[in-house]
Order: sequence, then C-alpha cells, then structure tokens
Amino acid sequence: MRDCGRDRGAVPDEDLAGGAVREGTARTTDETPPEGRAETPPEISPEERAALLVGIVDDPTARENEKYGAAMYLEVFSGPLVESSLARIIRAEDFTSVLAQHCAESLGGIWARTGHVDQAFVAELRGPAKNEVFGILRVRAPHLLPPSAL
Repeated sequence: MRDCGRDRGAVPDEDLAGGAVREGTARTTDETPPEGRAETPPEISPEERAALLVGIVDDPTARENEKYGAAMYLEVFSGPLVESSLARIIRAEDFTSVLAQHCAESLGGIWARTGHVDQAFVAELRGPAKNEVFGILRVRAPHLLPPSAL
C-alpha cells in the first residue's frame, strides 16, 4: 500500500484491473504513444465557424436536424453575416417554418446579448418567427421591444 494523498487514503500497489503499478511512475489516462495518437485539428476562428454553420442552414442537401442544430448554435455568434443570414432564412421560410422559428430564436438571442435590434426587420416580422423573437426579447431584454409589443 502507498499513500496517495490526504483525502484518498492508501491504494494497493495494483490497479483496479489487477495490473501492477510501478512505484514512482505517473499514471495517465491515455497510454497510447505519441506516434499512435490522432492529431488535434487546428482551431478555426469564430467567423469561420459561423460561416460554416450558415452554410449548413443554407445547404439544400442537409438534413432537417442538422439545419435546426446549426440555426440554434448561431445564437452564440454575432455580426453582419450571421444576422443578415438569419433574417434572410426567416424570410425565405415565410416566417412560419420550424427552421424560421429556430433562426428567429437565435436572432432574438443575439439582439438581447448585443443590445441592439434591426428595427426594419422587426417591423417585417410576423407569425411564429415574430413570436420567437419577441418572446426572447421579452425575457432577456424587454427594453429592446418596440412599444407596440409591450
């Protein structure tokens, strides 16, 4: 038995699977040698990630669940590309589809987080997409709602 720290008590010299543990050897969760490990892909910028997500939502061959997921995840981004793409998709979906509602929810979340709204597009909103945007703003940033929505 050896002491493994103040709160962990003593641990047998064998691991739980019955293999021997050598004294003085650090245990790791990944025993694969470096040459056998997959390389970590390079990080992509938030702008690139947002563009890829917009591409998924726009892709006519993408599955619905992929489009919905991408539309919802766009809320964590902001900027002209994201906001204009979400507005364009909401319009193209006639403000009523499930995809339009996911896009509207993301757009409302972006506006609540950034503290500004596109007044021209707010005036255009209708149906379920309007309900989504106004619902998000009502909870997260009521000061951004138009007076007629209060």
